Amino acid sequence: MNNLFYGINVVKNLIKFKYNYIKEIFLVNNRNDLKFKNIKYLSKKYFIKTNLVKKNYFNFLSKKNINHQGIIALIKNKIFNFNENNLIKLLNNKNVFILILDRIDNPYNLGSCIRTAVAFGVDCIIITKKHSVSIYNNIVHKASSGSIYKINIFECINLLKLINLLLKYNFYIIGTCLKSNNLLSSYNKIYSKLSLILGSEKSGIKNNIKKKCNILLKIPILNINSLNISVSNGIFLYKLLFRK
Repeated sequence: MNNLFYGINVVKNLIKFKYNYIKEIFLVNNRNDLKFKNIKYLSKKYFIKTNLVKKNYFNFLSKKNINHQGIIALIKNKIFNFNENNLIKLLNNKNVFILILDRIDNPYNLGSCIRTAVAFGVDCIIITKKHSVSIYNNIVHKASSGSIYKINIFECINLLKLINLLLKYNFYIIGTCLKSNNLLSSYNKIYSKLSLILGSEKSGIKNNIKKKCNILLKIPILNINSLNISVSNGIFLYKLLFRK
């Protein structure tokens, strides 16, 4: 289902930000409320083919029951095409902040992390492909509220290799670790090239990745053991990007 996106808000944002990737849109034929009229208007504006179909057609199209809200968009190409060459160009810039999300398997958390990253001005998000939810997951798009279309996203197969590449380009790499003695609240260094790594909620960052980090930081918290990954992401990004 990597070529199907569904739900009113998801499809609306897809039209607004990635209209040239849409092949056609399917709309249930018994709805004509304001939201649907807006979708039809945007589709016509960007010359996107629309099809009015019966509700049961959506189960045939998606091959399973989904909360489609009476609308499905079929895309013709991969939406995210930020490749290694694009990444290298970005790494050559003087001021770059890269967020690395390692093995985030909850689509709501991933979407929320992406939304916060866009809000705080992150230049690029790197997501590990293995053991991570797909960036083509519809829930990720829904949780990001369209923000996923506004940022460079690079899918990484070998994180260790990528970390070595960042170090080669003089990035200062911050890892997150609950057992670290270094508190985020006490951190006040400024680097022009900075990368933050957030790991899986279940196991955090792998040990071989921790060893590559310039420093490991933790959020000082009371009464509980840990925070939701999307909450931690927001706290770290705010502290690191607005520390000047």
